[in-house]
Amino acid sequence: PTRRSSDLAIAYRAKCNKKQKRQYETMIKYAAENLGKEYLRMINATDIQLLFNTLEGMSASHIKKFCTTIRSIFRAAVQDGVIVRTPADLAKPPEGTNGEHRCLEQWEQKLIVETYNEHDFGPCAMVMMFAGLRRGEALYLDIDRDVDFEKKTITIRGAASFSDGNQAIETGGKTDAAQRVIPLNDHLAEALKDRHGLLLQKQDGSMMSLTSFIRKYDSYIGFLEYKVNGCHKRWYGKTKEHKQLLREGKKLPPWKDIKIRCHDFRVTFATMCYEADVPIKTLQRWMGHTDPTVLMKFYAKLTEEKEQYDIEKLNSIIQKRFAS
Repeated sequence: PTRRSSDLAIAYRAKCNKKQKRQYETMIKYAAENLGKEYLRMINATDIQLLFNTLEGMSASHIKKFCTTIRSIFRAAVQDGVIVRTPADLAKPPEGTNGEHRCLEQWEQKLIVETYNEHDFGPCAMVMMFAGLRRGEALYLDIDRDVDFEKKTITIRGAASFSDGNQAIETGGKTDAAQRVIPLNDHLAEALKDRHGLLLQKQDGSMMSLTSFIRKYDSYIGFLEYKVNGCHKRWYGKTKEHKQLLREGKKLPPWKDIKIRCHDFRVTFATMCYEADVPIKTLQRWMGHTDPTVLMKFYAKLTEEKEQYDIEKLNSIIQKRFAS
């Protein structure tokens, strides 16, 4: 903590390009802010474990890179004689998410639509699902400035970026095409009606930090699980109803996890557009993509899935028709 994150990043990985250097700087700043900017000798294994726990829900590759970076810094500190032993080696990182992002199932979409008024993150989930916004774009969206209820449009003017650490900075967006206009559908207009200021904000009305966003999102996922299961996960098997079932020798209703990643909302929007026969060039503009290649592959994948579904449906009809 006595050195700048840029110096530590260079020391950790000298031969890296500017983008990689910024990534290491961001990781180190994030760690410093979450650890309270303590001296290395004051940080213990519990502190490192709590730091690693904040990575829950992030990609497995990012978690691996982050944890490797932090462990290497502490090992270097041991070699330099700054500390006697490293507190980072025994800390266990979360598993992280793997695989492709997905379109939310219909019951998940319905749950989000029916409960958006019951949680602070609800309107943000609606915007990401019905307009395809990225996380940073949703954080930057100001309803008074960017949503036109008469013209039924949402204007994306920029995004919040965490490239320099935990605090958001304003940028022009991820790509050259990021600044764009998206149609405002009726469901979304109803969800945003009578709301003002930033779509998602801290208590003082300012833009959220990365850790604030993660906590809010975790709270939202917990809320959705409560709506589906009828209790919070920590009370599963401990409620009066559950205890009564156990006393009667009956099985508890299976717990249903909610596993939704932020980018899944964006994939859901793209899938809705595909099902509505929106041309790929139009969707490219709405999604803020400079290159249509990714969307072309996405559309091709959805077409293959639909064709396979149609084949199975046809086979089922034929079997039923000619069953003896």
